[in-house]
Amino acid sequence: MGTIQITIEIDDGRLASYADKQLALLWHVAQANPADQFEDQAAGQLVERIGREIIRRWLKAAEPELYHHQARHYYWKQLCKLAAYKPPDGADPSSPEWHNGVWTPRVTDHSMEPSS
Repeated sequence: MGTIQITIEIDDGRLASYADKQLALLWHVAQANPADQFEDQAAGQLVERIGREIIRRWLKAAEPELYHHQARHYYWKQLCKLAAYKPPDGADPSSPEWHNGVWTPRVTDHSMEPSS
């Protein structure tokens, strides 16, 4: 037997409808995705959505707050202090093309910095 490639389709809009065993499988598949963890935004977002669905189910009776504190909040705040995101002209934020923009440095007022 040679190499076999398997493709698994995940509809992240239907995560709530997947059985527990299937959701656990999807978590492992999404984590094993060979996409670059720092370059592929969609891969990270998918894993986060699957993880949140798992948490939502397991803590359903407690109705936990899922979005108040997130690991990305701190670094996002720091990044936004230093740079601004410029999407391609006319790109719709819901389209994949929107993510092809660039970060540009923010202009800072150096007159307030202490002199050496």
